Amino acid sequence: MNDKMKTMQLRKLNHDYPVMLTYDQCKSGASQYGPWNLYGVEYEGVEQSIFAEDSLHLKLMKYGKGARLVLRRNQDQNGELEWQVTPANGNIQHKPQQTSLKYLDDRTADIHRQVALKIATSSIGQSTKPWTAEDLSEIKVRMDKLLDILDGTKNDELPY
Repeated sequence: MNDKMKTMQLRKLNHDYPVMLTYDQCKSGASQYGPWNLYGVEYEGVEQSIFAEDSLHLKLMKYGKGARLVLRRNQDQNGELEWQVTPANGNIQHKPQQTSLKYLDDRTADIHRQVALKIATSSIGQSTKPWTAEDLSEIKVRMDKLLDILDGTKNDELPY
């Protein structure tokens, strides 16, 4: 993102801000004020940036470059603030999702299984006693979770 880009202020309540995302991902970091998420957008024909608070970031991260969105900060009767992010003109252009990695060849899949088994068994701990049925069950669970990460999962969202 351009370091000299104007920062857009989204202060008006119940006001629509039609924007287009100009990057597939935001820049993230931390400062003395806490974590931040910076998005590049085009608003009224001008490339600008938005510092998205967590609630807005969670909604924006579902979209990718070129997505035309309407951002709106609503306030209900209780004074609660909420971000509403809707696709402009009803055209949903989500960020391209990585699906399960179908291009893995047998050799790569075998290497992934070996690595997952090694990490899963070493995470249980070494002992001179044979593993119990409970240990073997836990190794299988850990190995399966590692293989989900290495080989890809259907939704590609990590559980944390």
